[in-house]
Amino acid sequence: MSFTGKSESYLETTLENNGFFPDLSLGDLQRLYRVPTEYHQEKVEHHLRLAMLDVNDDLLEQQEAWQTEGHENLMNVSDKTIGGENILVEHYRRAVFCRATASLFQEFATINRREVGEHQVKESDSTAQQYQAQADRALRSLRGVKTNITVELL
Repeated sequence: MSFTGKSESYLETTLENNGFFPDLSLGDLQRLYRVPTEYHQEKVEHHLRLAMLDVNDDLLEQQEAWQTEGHENLMNVSDKTIGGENILVEHYRRAVFCRATASLFQEFATINRREVGEHQVKESDSTAQQYQAQADRALRSLRGVKTNITVELL
């Protein structure tokens, strides 16, 4: 039990990914991104799975390029690490976890519409946008783009 009086038991389920990108843990999402433990497992699983699908779709061309170069999975693309963790895997986790957190926070705002929660609802849009921006930055890093702005000539 935490100081807030809410349970701190994290979900122990790991969602299997497509084989190239790493499997992801619901508990890691809850611990690292402070996703409330009172969310039902099915809800957290659903949003994490959707975030994985979105990020995998966004990285499809990059994945194909890495596989063409002979890499079997994301961990094998680079041997660079930080804190003992592969940097590309960390960027991938950040992208997926931030997207999942953004969508979970938006959903929480639609459920929690009490008068007392009006400020939380307004703030959660901002929070969701911040997480979405972090997810986008992580995707850019995975693609090798070092800036936050890209211009394309049409």
